Amino acid sequence: MQKSVIGYGSIFHKQDVSHFPDIPSSSFLGEHTLFYAGRYAIKYIIHCITQERTIATIWLPRYYCPHVKNWLEQEAITVKYYDIDPFNPDAQVDWSPFSTLDLVLVNNYWGIKKNNIPEGNRPLLLEDHSHGWATKGCIESKADFCIASLRKTLPIPLAGIAWKPKNGSCNIPLLPLESINGTGSNPMTSAWNLIDAAMEKKSACLNPAAKVEFLIEYSQGELLLRNTQEIFSPQKAHEALIRKYLLKDFNAHKARNLFLIEKNIKPSNLFKVVTSNQGVPFGLLLAFKEAATLASFKKFMISKSIYPAELWPNNHIAQAYKFLLNIHIDYRYNENDMNYLANTINEWCAEKSGSNISRGALLKDELPK
Repeated sequence: MQKSVIGYGSIFHKQDVSHFPDIPSSSFLGEHTLFYAGRYAIKYIIHCITQERTIATIWLPRYYCPHVKNWLEQEAITVKYYDIDPFNPDAQVDWSPFSTLDLVLVNNYWGIKKNNIPEGNRPLLLEDHSHGWATKGCIESKADFCIASLRKTLPIPLAGIAWKPKNGSCNIPLLPLESINGTGSNPMTSAWNLIDAAMEKKSACLNPAAKVEFLIEYSQGELLLRNTQEIFSPQKAHEALIRKYLLKDFNAHKARNLFLIEKNIKPSNLFKVVTSNQGVPFGLLLAFKEAATLASFKKFMISKSIYPAELWPNNHIAQAYKFLLNIHIDYRYNENDMNYLANTINEWCAEKSGSNISRGALLKDELPK
């Protein structure tokens, strides 16, 4: 990649990764349905449940994607929020506020959380693995239903999935998607084409003007997605591409790159690295206590052609660490890239007179295999 022009960011360029090995265990994925985005998978699961029983309240974690929260609140659904620390992999849900008639969405935060599910009478559980597709918590889930947005993990324009884990015990069936398809022309076709064109242009981007062009197209596709409430089945060609990459092992690259970058980041008390030795995080996750510190860091990174993504803005929580930035460390990047990222972070820390970094786990003594 021409990183001097493109920089380090979240938008994938067009690249064939069909030669990547598959994940070691794909047996977790039983009955499932594909979508254009994870939010449609959530709406679909709600529809499947309400054909069988009443949902009194849908509970979402207070720290969650604001677009999805707003999107669900536009539906004729009672939505409430519960608290959990999103930056502590060991934090567990307090189940006491929920009734057996509720649906509780629990999050595999950043791919490093495994939720403990209570025994006996309990609410229905919907687990979101959007930032932890094919991680340990995803593969071993015992939730009633699971969903994931896949487009930040797989190098494809749009993708989402809903499934019933084979380790689960829920007897509510997944319905044919065709039975609840949206009416009229499919806006997701246009969204797919716009983002696909942006990915194609990014793969050949050699100058700033071309970069602006693909970013505009990508944003137009995102806007179509954001404004579409109805669910549409993926076209056959789109579904084929999603399935082609669905079970590829992208986490092995992240694990190796995370080891390389973590060992080179110098101690600082300006943020903490959210990580765990129990799983592979979505990327390099840096949590901050103050919005101003995050803004300073983000501005500095952008000046060095590094584009962190805030996961997520506009969430108000009671914990000490309230803000998160993610830096992608996926298969697009190598050891030289990890050194550049670490050195840039260290440079900012030195300017801000940082000291100890609070790590979520000790570094391993050898590269992940």
